[in-house]
Amino acid sequence: MRSSLTRSISALTLLAFVGSASPALAQSKGGKGKGGKAPEAAQAPQDPKLIEAKKHMEAGAAFYNDPSGHKCEEAYREFKTAYDLSGSMNALKGMGLCAMELERDGEAINLLDKFLEARGDQLDPADKQQIETDLKALKAAVAWVTLRVDRPGATIIDTRTPARGYPITNRYIGSATGTKIGIHPGQHEFRAMVEGEPEQVWRVEIPNGGKLSHEFEFDKGKPVTAEGFKEGDLMGDKPDQPEEKPSRPVPVSVYVLGGLTAAAAIGGGIAGGLALGKKADYDAAQGTRPRAELEEMKSGVETTNLAADICFGAAAVGAVVTVVLLVTRPSKPSPPKQEAFQIAPMVLGEGGGALVTGTF
Repeated sequence: MRSSLTRSISALTLLAFVGSASPALAQSKGGKGKGGKAPEAAQAPQDPKLIEAKKHMEAGAAFYNDPSGHKCEEAYREFKTAYDLSGSMNALKGMGLCAMELERDGEAINLLDKFLEARGDQLDPADKQQIETDLKALKAAVAWVTLRVDRPGATIIDTRTPARGYPITNRYIGSATGTKIGIHPGQHEFRAMVEGEPEQVWRVEIPNGGKLSHEFEFDKGKPVTAEGFKEGDLMGDKPDQPEEKPSRPVPVSVYVLGGLTAAAAIGGGIAGGLALGKKADYDAAQGTRPRAELEEMKSGVETTNLAADICFGAAAVGAVVTVVLLVTRPSKPSPPKQEAFQIAPMVLGEGGGALVTGTF
């Protein structure tokens, strides 16, 4: 595509002097006063920004038309500075043509479209047709690539190796949201670089009109750093943990009283069984035993029943007191966990060592 630009670019040596003059210079070309001298108003000095823009236009044209070959990167920078200072459409055209040669196809399309929209009606028909032809070819072949980097500000270098000629290299600044660029199809190598990290490389064959994307991940798989942690999470401090509830141990008195209550209940059961047996013997002896013996047997039944009642009463009271002590037992804070290390020697088949254990 470079050969098609020869005529368009050859005029750039004149661009510094066309369209960048101030209104005062334009007025000086108008009518003159008597004696052929221009009026005082026509001799007003140029705007300093336009003077500076003219210098950059001249430098851009010189870089592009360098006898050793086009220096498009340098020329592009000069034309851009001239455009920023003056808004000259000629500077915009110079940027677009340089972007085309640098194979920044998406940028070239945007710049040249803007130039044609602003100045297309004023162009020489042949020049206009040439630019329109170049634009048509660019739009048919341009490939769009979106590059993402998890380290904003990373430098991305794109190198395309053509079948003939020298490699074409361009630089971009990566972002996490994605940098979308329109480039020339072909064999590309993208290298992403950040300080202190090995560069990442993506080699790809990009077809005409292709739409691709790639993400360079410098932080993937790395351990989490201190960034984003709360104060106290580092330097051995443990992260926040749920608060432990205080313990409520069962007092010894509950166990003792519970045991006595159980013993009283068992004793009451035994005494009650004996009382039932004695009562059966007393009933069976009615009418067959002397009165004195029957009175003695009756006294034994009453004594055994009394013992059973006392045991059952004691068991009931003990049960109530045991429940009250269990329910109203006091709370105690949990003892802090002890942190300790233990080192023990070990003997293995291939040698010796040490086993380190710890509680936290």
